[in-house]
Amino acid sequence: MPHVHLIVPTTTKFDFLDYVQGAITGMDITLSQSHLEVGTSSVESKFDEALGAANIVKRAVEAEANGADAVVIICMGDPGLWPAREAVSIPVLGPGQTAMHYAAMLGQRFSILPTLDGRQATYIGHARLYGLENSLASVRPAGISVLDIAVNPNTKDRLFACAEKAVFDDGADVLILGCGCFKNLDKEIENHLKQKGQAITVIDAVPLTVLTAAALAKTQLSHSKKAFCSPPVKERPGYEGFAFTESPSK
Repeated sequence: MPHVHLIVPTTTKFDFLDYVQGAITGMDITLSQSHLEVGTSSVESKFDEALGAANIVKRAVEAEANGADAVVIICMGDPGLWPAREAVSIPVLGPGQTAMHYAAMLGQRFSILPTLDGRQATYIGHARLYGLENSLASVRPAGISVLDIAVNPNTKDRLFACAEKAVFDDGADVLILGCGCFKNLDKEIENHLKQKGQAITVIDAVPLTVLTAAALAKTQLSHSKKAFCSPPVKERPGYEGFAFTESPSK
């Protein structure tokens, strides 16, 4: 039974355990969850990502030490993904990278529906970094902050409008929900577009990424330590909690 640890990279105690467990009912997976003590209340910029990165890595190191078989960072911006892979040997996945690769397999052109306009550059840059720039049709922000998603009465309507523009104006045939807090809206958007005559696949990346992480753990696959070399052993004042004992990979 793979143990997948969820790192929620915010000081806000967003709870993903019940949601993910409900989404993967019947799968033989153990889940655990942690948040950050130092960082930001939500992740909506590269600045936010930078403030939380060291503590995301710390949570990944702790998860491996506590017996987790894989780690998922619950943020579509994939904050701390690369350094966390350098710091541990177990698989570390981000839902942004995972969802983009699945989208490229499931269709010809995909669009991402994130929260704020300021996230457009992040996702365009990530598509380029992940080698999927040619498959990206568009990034269509809903204009809603992370902390407002659950309380804004217009959340669903704004996503519907963005989805229509991505499909009809930009030519997307797969959509990715661009925030982990857009929970349980994938099928509603699919049904909305079906009523408009379009059979579109909508990806809710969080449960998909957890299942992928569990599959990697089950098949004993992880990231290459040649690609994600272990950090060299040296003094890091203020970061004594990172007790690296391995030499960097050759």
